[in-house]
Amino acid sequence: MIAQLPATPAATEDSDLTAALRARGRTQAQPVTDWLLAMRLRQNRITLLFDGFLRQLTAVGVPVDRSTLHLPQLHPQLRARTVLWEAEAGGAMEIPRAHGIEQSELFLKSPVRLIFEGEPAIRRRLARADCPLDFPITEEIRALGYTDYTARPLPFSTRQINTLTLASKHEGGFSDLDIATVESAMPLFGLLLELRNAYRTSQTLMRTYVGTRSGDRVLTGTIKRGDVERINAVLWTCDLRDFTTLSTALPMEAVIELLDDYFEAMARAITAHGGEILKFIGDAILAIFPIEEKHAGDPCRACAASMTAARDALQNAQRLSAEREAAGKAPFRCGIALHVGDVMYGNIGAANRLDFTVVGPAVNLVCRIEALNHQLEVPLVFSADYAAHWGGAVRSLGRHPLKGFAEPQEVFTLADEDAASITD
Repeated sequence: MIAQLPATPAATEDSDLTAALRARGRTQAQPVTDWLLAMRLRQNRITLLFDGFLRQLTAVGVPVDRSTLHLPQLHPQLRARTVLWEAEAGGAMEIPRAHGIEQSELFLKSPVRLIFEGEPAIRRRLARADCPLDFPITEEIRALGYTDYTARPLPFSTRQINTLTLASKHEGGFSDLDIATVESAMPLFGLLLELRNAYRTSQTLMRTYVGTRSGDRVLTGTIKRGDVERINAVLWTCDLRDFTTLSTALPMEAVIELLDDYFEAMARAITAHGGEILKFIGDAILAIFPIEEKHAGDPCRACAASMTAARDALQNAQRLSAEREAAGKAPFRCGIALHVGDVMYGNIGAANRLDFTVVGPAVNLVCRIEALNHQLEVPLVFSADYAAHWGGAVRSLGRHPLKGFAEPQEVFTLADEDAASITD
């Protein structure tokens, strides 16, 4: 009796991998998995992990010439990240994908979409005459001399489906042993990738909702209620003028759009000059410019940086308000207050609901003087301590009684010649 020869797989199919072939693949992949195990305790970037993984695969004979990794992201600005590796380029590069990419032709016509939706591995043996070029990527890379392409699901424990693609220029494409080797190494690679992606996601979310400096402190262990430190900082607070009237007159969707526009104008200037936003409170922002960490302990430098930020923020707001008015939307005005002093910085709150923030008399003072913006009809006010450390030309706005303070406090704004560029 003559043994039946195995059927030749279609140009769009993997071969059936026998138990014996999978065992050979595990043996072939052993150096790759050994390397991955050695990497488990290292906090290297995903691009470096991916580059090393592919170099290990090529070292054991898998003819990879191009590979991509597609990772959905929990990120306020990104829907996904793509990591591209090309053997000739000598490394991996990350490509951010903004929200909305999932509606683009690039994604909708990609095999990555099918993998994300739960389809099994996709194979295109490009060297075969009968191989369909049913994805733009397959047409593109076959014209560059590629002979084989596969897109394979790479799941996380959270049930997130990622995609790994591999392409080869080898004359015969990927052999069955090559595929078995890759599949043997993928679970451990996926585990290390998940750990790194989870840490990066945690860092992104902490920095987004708490702030870069505060978020990093939480992630490195400052997590108990009462974990606070005394710091010297410039304190910034700002809010919208007549926000109650605006929020009553406008539809809620328009109010949210207005707040987002205003917060962006403020935040861009604050972060550009070394400040950190601690919280948004209704229409207000509380931010700090740490003196020791960012300005080598020199309050004059911190005051100079924060003043530049305040000027930029008010100019941003003025320009944005004019653009909104030209577009038929409600314009807005805002005010900023600045002070410098010692605060307690850290975890404050209930046992199971903490806030990473600042407290102290200096915080109370900056909040009180910010309320004078509208009363004094100036967009920028600052305390006497701030004026002394900043050292620029100032104009006194007089002494004013403030709730919680025994003595009236003198407040300042910019001298007339300097105030012209930040009119309300």
